[in-house]
Amino acid sequence: MEQVLYKLPDGWEWHSVKKLSHNIQYGHTAKAESNGNAKFLRITDIQDGKIDWQGVPTVSLEKKEISKYALNDDDLIFARSGATAGKSILIKNAPKDAVFASYLIRIVPNKKDIIPEYLSYFFLTPAYWEVVGQNAAGAAQPNINGTKLSEFIVPVAPQGEQKRIVEKLDALLNRIDTAIEHLQESVTLADALLKSSLSSMLTKQEHWDKVRLNDVCQITSKLCDPREEEYLDMFHIGGANITSFSGELIGLKTAREEKLISGKFPFDNSMVLYSKIRPYLMKVARPSISGICSADIYPLTPDNQKMNRDFLFYLLLSDLFTQYAIEGSSRAGMPKVNRKHLFNFEFFLPPIDEQKSICESLDTLVEKTNEVSKELTGKLAYLAGLKASILESAFKGQL
Repeated sequence: MEQVLYKLPDGWEWHSVKKLSHNIQYGHTAKAESNGNAKFLRITDIQDGKIDWQGVPTVSLEKKEISKYALNDDDLIFARSGATAGKSILIKNAPKDAVFASYLIRIVPNKKDIIPEYLSYFFLTPAYWEVVGQNAAGAAQPNINGTKLSEFIVPVAPQGEQKRIVEKLDALLNRIDTAIEHLQESVTLADALLKSSLSSMLTKQEHWDKVRLNDVCQITSKLCDPREEEYLDMFHIGGANITSFSGELIGLKTAREEKLISGKFPFDNSMVLYSKIRPYLMKVARPSISGICSADIYPLTPDNQKMNRDFLFYLLLSDLFTQYAIEGSSRAGMPKVNRKHLFNFEFFLPPIDEQKSICESLDTLVEKTNEVSKELTGKLAYLAGLKASILESAFKGQL
């Protein structure tokens, strides 16, 4: 795993993770259960750099297995695969007999050579993540293994300097993390207020008619071949191209650029696009262009004599529909909303003129909320950049 090395301050040295560790170990392979004799830490139990031990399931193990996989203070735990591959957490105050699962890797730092907190901070640096990203590029499933981890080269300061750096990083990054947490709460609040307003404006009135989606809407069902000349230069939309709630389209490429070969649905600007499958379940867009979309997206065409396209867009974003969709998609495998369940959705539909008025009010509200969200997102990006810059400076001896 190639890393770009740089000149270190006097007294610093480059050392591999292998040299700085007593042990690099994979976790135990088993299924979690509710009444085991040991807490069983999994990738999904590590959220935002924290572990809620109350929510961690258990596993049944013999004493020798518990001893082999037991988590101790100052162990470093890494996610091996998936979207969080490479992310780590320093274990502190784990429950007695807590063990870790097979999709995690444990590193036990050698405290004679390195302070665990110092090593833990290294695994947050841009330099570390750049190498992880290079390794994951082109892989169907991002991953990192024990061998790759052991080969990482760490800039190691003298012990006294390590202690000073850890104390400085603790103080600076705690302030930044607190600010980030508050901003994230503000983003969540803005979205919640918008959803609340949406629910209020779609609340049943006496003169509204009860209908099923099938009564006022159709789904395009005929797939096209994106390799045909008429589609090659059309933009292709997948779930990842649709931003949550606002429905803005981002990062679009043509069928030619993406070299698509599988069937796609054609769409135009009279339709609403609804992503029917996780991880993009319930993303909704009202495109201003014609193009082609993933077969995992429903292109919905409202009957314009009965339903305004914008009203359909907001209806599919409402808590009323979202809850219905989740209940219908909660099954094993890859949860999705099937056509029958979608069309059976019942709701109260205002007259067409009233739909237009409701949508105009919601458009204004969405625009204002998006402005606030973009401002908050910009501040979050600045703080994330500041945090990365501080970490980079720390491991170059410039903090």
